[in-house]
Parts: sequence; C-alpha cells; structure tokens
Amino acid sequence: MAEKTTTSKSANYPEDSDCKENVFLVTNVIDGDTIIVNDNYSVRMIGINAPEKGMYFYEEAKQNLEILILNNEVCLESDITDKDKYGRLLRYVFDGNYFINYEMVKFGFANAYDYKPDTKYSELLNEAEEYAKINEKGIWERIDMEDIGIKINYDSEGKDEDYLNGEWVEIVNKGNKSIKLEDWSIKDMGTNIYVFDNVILYPGSSIFLFTGKGIDDNEKLYWDAERPVWNNDHDALYLRNSSGILVKYLSY
Repeated sequence: MAEKTTTSKSANYPEDSDCKENVFLVTNVIDGDTIIVNDNYSVRMIGINAPEKGMYFYEEAKQNLEILILNNEVCLESDITDKDKYGRLLRYVFDGNYFINYEMVKFGFANAYDYKPDTKYSELLNEAEEYAKINEKGIWERIDMEDIGIKINYDSEGKDEDYLNGEWVEIVNKGNKSIKLEDWSIKDMGTNIYVFDNVILYPGSSIFLFTGKGIDDNEKLYWDAERPVWNNDHDALYLRNSSGILVKYLSY
C-alpha cells in the first residue's frame, strides 16, 4: 500500500506570479483540490486533479491539504476563467512562498491536468508530476504488470460526440495466466472512471472497452458514457487493480 505520509512544503513559488493581494482564510477542505475560504467561497484549484471521494488515495490527499493550509491565510491567483460550471472559483493557491497546487502534485496527492485556457503554470505542474512519477509518490505507487498490454483509440472518425464507440481501450493479456479484473478501474486525467465487474482476461486474449452504449460480452464492454471520455489532444489512462495500485499508465 502507499505510504500515508504528508508533504513538507518545498518553496516552489513561481517568479511570474502576480499573487500579492486577494488573501483569504481557509476554513474547510473538501478534498485534495477543493477548499472553502472565508466560510462561504468554494475554490477549485486549477491545473490539478485529486482523487474523488471513494477513490484510491482520496483520504490521504484531503488530509495532506488540511495539514498544508487549513486555518491558514492563503493568496488566490486567477487565470483566464473565473468560475467552473459548479460556480466554484478557479484559482491557484499560495501560502507564503509555497505554491500549494504544485505541492499536491509533486508529492503524489494529485495529478497535473490542463484546464484550458487556464494553463499559466502547466509546465511547472507537469514537472512536479514527473518528479512524483519517477519517485512513485502517492497515486504513482505502481506494480508494472508486463503481461498486460494497453492500446487506446481516442479519436473517432468524424465527431466524437456522434460516434462514442469509435473511442475504445483494448486490454491484452500477453501472459500465460488468467487475470481477474473484478473491481479494477480505468480512469482518464479528469474524473471519468470505469470499474470492471466480474471480468476474467484469459491468456492470449483481449477485451475492448468502448466509450458508448452496448451489450457487454466476453470480448466487448461498454462504458455507457453520455459524452466522449478521451481528449483528442492530450490525456492519460490509469489502470488500477482492486487495491487501487497503478498497474498501467499510458499518456499521449
């Protein structure tokens, strides 16, 4: 299992930040990327995506963010977009000289995620993610199963919205033992997640997971999503086992 440790802040304050005012008190932490300031403003941290409730490493991410900034005064810096579709303020969060979005990614409590057009610190956050991957921090703890192969088709012919099943993921068992996929999961960089039912991947076989609707069988599964899952320009696939440990990671 992953280490349940917290970060020690590493003073990575972007030199080009214009965060000098806009100081607020953090009065609640919802999860690893969402906070409440001054008791009534909900803030979604830009450029990162932490595990949602019920997902692997959710509690660790939330607890770490609480330790870092709960009851602290923080500075909030905006980018292009003011609010998300849920009415939450979209902000970068700074505590003194510490860039909290960066800290959460660097120590594996969240992954970097571009929220276009809000990409001012994307390069810095991607660097933090590379550090977390190399050092297998938090969500990047992994057991690389060489017997499993992954292929993804993220771009349907024509408009993705018109042909959701043009998007698919293929999982291949290249080994000589069956792999039980029950309670394994596939997730994108955002919040889309698919959890496998009682599925067995036999030696030398493969199974396709289509984004749209259909009837599951031994070779085809359907996400039943209402919209495309995989971004065409850039995304990532996380395959985790039933314990939440990362088994395969594919980025494009």
